[in-house]
Amino acid sequence: MKSALALAIGACTLAALVAAERVLARRDAHTPSPVEHLVPPEMLAGRTTAAFSLESGGNSLLYLRAKGLWRCTQAYGAVCEGERVEAMLSSVLDTRGTLVCTGQECAARAGLDEPDALKLGLHGPKVLSSDDRDAIALVTYAPPRPGATFARLEGTQRVLAADRDPRAFLDATNRPAPLVDTRVLAGCFAPGFAGFERIFVDRGEQGFELASEEPSAPDQERRWSLVEGGTRRETILWRIGGYVSLWVRVRWQRVEDPRQVAALGLDPPFARVTLAPNVGQPVEVLVSAADAANRVYVWNKTTNVVASVGAELLPLLVPQPDDFTRAEGANPWEAWLVPR
Repeated sequence: MKSALALAIGACTLAALVAAERVLARRDAHTPSPVEHLVPPEMLAGRTTAAFSLESGGNSLLYLRAKGLWRCTQAYGAVCEGERVEAMLSSVLDTRGTLVCTGQECAARAGLDEPDALKLGLHGPKVLSSDDRDAIALVTYAPPRPGATFARLEGTQRVLAADRDPRAFLDATNRPAPLVDTRVLAGCFAPGFAGFERIFVDRGEQGFELASEEPSAPDQERRWSLVEGGTRRETILWRIGGYVSLWVRVRWQRVEDPRQVAALGLDPPFARVTLAPNVGQPVEVLVSAADAANRVYVWNKTTNVVASVGAELLPLLVPQPDDFTRAEGANPWEAWLVPR
């Protein structure tokens, strides 16, 4: 019901923008236009969407899917929020609308030629090698207007009042590009991930291991020990919990060019942290020392994403062994135990 109402409002809004006689020449004023797909399903038959592009306001972005991960090429291959990407693509393919009018003049009045219009392209696996970028479909969305979303499938002259807008998924706040996942370990959690079982912290010639043991009963917590130089010490559970939570949740501030790892102090690194999850392969993260601008660089070797975090996180990412065993003093990772 809401979708139908949105379509009706959109159609009425654009009808007020175009000359009444042009609208009446194309549709029966007493018979609503039938609802149709913005992207006809037959255009997708036998095709695989391996990439998509966004263009608006003179800015262009290309997103590629490789080995199950969506990445943004303009953000140095940063991993994207897979579920959000898939939800946006599903929304585009599920979009329906009613025909408002046809022709270039109608499209111009709807705002489809404005610089801030959004062009969203769906591309096949040959997007980087094909002259036509292996285009599957290209849709243009007019700049947002209250109560209306106007869109056109390129290659047609049909302007539709659409029932949804992909810009609902494209917030770029605190991100280098929409849809980018700013977690340091983005893309590293396999299905069934429930935590880490072993963690290795190596700094130069020194290092230690945090090793866990399966609980003996379902109602018991996993026990952790600190292994260093052939000795094993029991750790304080909530400190381990905070450290694990840090790695699961920590986000970077700025993505960097992976070709610059040596200049960023990551080759060789200040420290190396290896996290072995309960499922999937171990994740290796190289960590730099703090630079003059109070930045620390992290290099996720699993995804090859390089980024910076605040220097205040360095002692939390690369802690001392005693941070996990001493009873006195506050938990350095207390803040990471609080839901965010």
